[in-house]
Amino acid sequence: MKIGRYRALSFVLVALVAGCATAPVKEQPGPQGFYDKALSELKGGSIFGTDYEQAREILNRIIDTYPYSTYAPLAQLRIADTYFKEGRYLESAEGYEHFIKMYPNDSNIPYAIFMEGKSYLDNQKTWLFKSIPYDIDQTGIRNALDEFRYIVGNYPSSHYAPKAKQYAKKCEYTLGMHDMYIADFYIHEGHYEAAIGRLKEVYDKYPEGGLGARALYKLASVYKSLGASEDYRQAMEMLKEAYPASSYNK
Repeated sequence: MKIGRYRALSFVLVALVAGCATAPVKEQPGPQGFYDKALSELKGGSIFGTDYEQAREILNRIIDTYPYSTYAPLAQLRIADTYFKEGRYLESAEGYEHFIKMYPNDSNIPYAIFMEGKSYLDNQKTWLFKSIPYDIDQTGIRNALDEFRYIVGNYPSSHYAPKAKQYAKKCEYTLGMHDMYIADFYIHEGHYEAAIGRLKEVYDKYPEGGLGARALYKLASVYKSLGASEDYRQAMEMLKEAYPASSYNK
C-alpha cells in the first residue's frame, strides 16, 4: 500500500542524502600544491619530458586564483624561467621585466635582472655561432650590458653581482669589437674621419681586454696615412704610456 511505498521512498531519500553527506569532497591543492606541481613538471615530471606549456598553465592558475599569496610572485618568475629554458629568450626577457615591474621590492629582483640580461645576451647568439658575430646589430648586447651594470651598481652585495660583472666585460668587449669592425670598414672605404671617430670611441668606452691598445695603434696608423704627423705622434705617445709594446699590433 501507499504508506508502505512512502516509507520505502523516504528510506531511499534518506540513504541518498546520507551518502552525499559522507562522500569525500576533492580539495584543491592550493597555491603551494599548484606550485609544487609546476616545479615537478619543470623537472620532467612525465615520461614525455618537460611540458613547459602545462607548467605555465599551472603557474598562471596560481596568479589568477591566488594573486595575493606568496606564491604569485614565484609563479610569475618561474613562467619567465620556462621561456628561458625553452630558448625563447625575447619572451623570457619580457617575463623577467614584467616580474620586476610587478614586484619591485621582491628579494628575487637581482636574479630577475640578471636573467633578463642573460636573455638578451643569449638571444644574440645562434646555433651557427658559438660566439656573437661582430658584424650584426648589437642592440641585444647593449640591453644586456645595461642590466648587468645595473646589478653591479645597485646590488653590489648580491650573489649575482660577480657574475654580472663578468658578463658586463664580455658585453663591453663584444661592443668594442663591433666598433673596431666598423672602423676597419670605414678605413677600407677611405672614410677616415668616420674611422677615427669609431676608434676614439673604442678607446674611451672599452679600454680593457686589449681593445684600447688596438684602437690607439690603429688610430695612429690612420693619422700616419693621412700625413697628420702631430696627431700620429700624440697617439703613439698615449699608446706607449698606457700599454705594453706587446699589445700594439693585434
